[in-house]
Amino acid sequence: MAYLQMHGQQYPVPSEGLTVGCYDGAALRLPGDDVSVRAVVTLAADGSAVIRRDAPEAMVLVNGVQLGVEPSPLLHGDKVEMAGEELRYGDVKQGGSTQFVSGAQVAEMAKARTGAPAKPTLARGGRLVSLTDGREYVVPDDGITIGREVGNDVVISSSEVSRRHAEIVPMPGGYHLNDLSTNGVFVNGVRVEQTQVLGRGDVLKLGPEEFRFYADQAKAAPAAAAAPPMPAPPPAPPVVSTPAPAAPVPPAVPVVALDLESAIASAAATPVPAASTSAPPAPPSAPPPTPVAPVAPKKVAPSDRAPLATLEIINEGPLKGTTFELRSALTNVGRGTHNDVSLNDESVSDSHAKIQKRDGGWFIVDQGSTNGTYVGGRRVQGEQRMEGAPDVRFGGIKMTFRPAATAGEPIGGTRAIASVQADQARKSTTARPAATPVEKKKGCAAMVAFIMAFAAAGASLLVALLTTGR
Repeated sequence: MAYLQMHGQQYPVPSEGLTVGCYDGAALRLPGDDVSVRAVVTLAADGSAVIRRDAPEAMVLVNGVQLGVEPSPLLHGDKVEMAGEELRYGDVKQGGSTQFVSGAQVAEMAKARTGAPAKPTLARGGRLVSLTDGREYVVPDDGITIGREVGNDVVISSSEVSRRHAEIVPMPGGYHLNDLSTNGVFVNGVRVEQTQVLGRGDVLKLGPEEFRFYADQAKAAPAAAAAPPMPAPPPAPPVVSTPAPAAPVPPAVPVVALDLESAIASAAATPVPAASTSAPPAPPSAPPPTPVAPVAPKKVAPSDRAPLATLEIINEGPLKGTTFELRSALTNVGRGTHNDVSLNDESVSDSHAKIQKRDGGWFIVDQGSTNGTYVGGRRVQGEQRMEGAPDVRFGGIKMTFRPAATAGEPIGGTRAIASVQADQARKSTTARPAATPVEKKKGCAAMVAFIMAFAAAGASLLVALLTTGR
């Protein structure tokens, strides 16, 4: 049975739907007299629930996100806010008892705790992002609770999750995760031992669900003082070079006198060398400079999930064709390394945009970037739905977005979490000397052969003339 809960009282959702609002006649009457605050919760044939606005100007928030024109599905534990009141959606079938996970599985996954987080955060700006459906949950100043029971801030309808499974609270030095469960909480694949300080980008696993944690990044600790420079080694003793011995002088060539008849006969008998078509051996040249290869995206171990969509860079340059696979319902794009798709380009903001898969399709949301997010050449204001396989641009990086249905050939190796050094790749392009055409090489070889043959014939003729003059 589906229901909405307000102030501890449950209101069942009948088959014809449950009307909610600040007007007389609403099945769930909210305090106030603003008749524009109205919504309807209906049930589908499979028992799932959806909520929609019952007036164009109605303000309805689902888990802190404003409800648009399209209906939004409700999951067990979702929070609905209307007219300042907080309601919870629940399903009796998903509120059973805790089911124990086998000790062998827990022992296999448990490892030694690590120390301080790799990316420390401040105790502000905390939020959890579901890697299953892309929903976001803000961590308030008094903390956030996670569990199977409807009263938690984040509800996970699984028998592996305890009624009150874990909590995240802001503390001096960042956010602390407290494990209150039977089956444990895992951070980056390591089981938490009661309490752990979370780092920016950590992945939390509670039962079958995974969440990524974000918060304002703490400033890096000041670098240690540089060590004094090492003394320079003593200069090497001068090397005394020994002059090479002089080359021996070749003996003088004896002059042989020839008579006129012998000289003429010798000149006539000397064959004229034919023009050779083979080119003379080319002088040795220095090896060509080794071009600097562009920085390739860093790769991580591929996930077991099938890619939901792909992003492909279409800018001209060495990075053209680089493809990223989007394997979760929410993908963050920006220059910072905490993003799922990290583009190290000055035109891209630290947290530039996010791509989210919802029931109504794929949406791109600009995160207040400096140089903007564009879909099909038009700047995104807030968020925009993407139709088909459009061209998107983050600052100066232009890409093509393709959902899985039109992704084309399968792509292996690269996952959504990647980084591209766009600035360095642009500078790495080096000009290469143009190659000499083959026809030009053959022409030069023939000319050299002709000149050599002509010189040989002239030398023979000169010898004959000198001999005749004597």
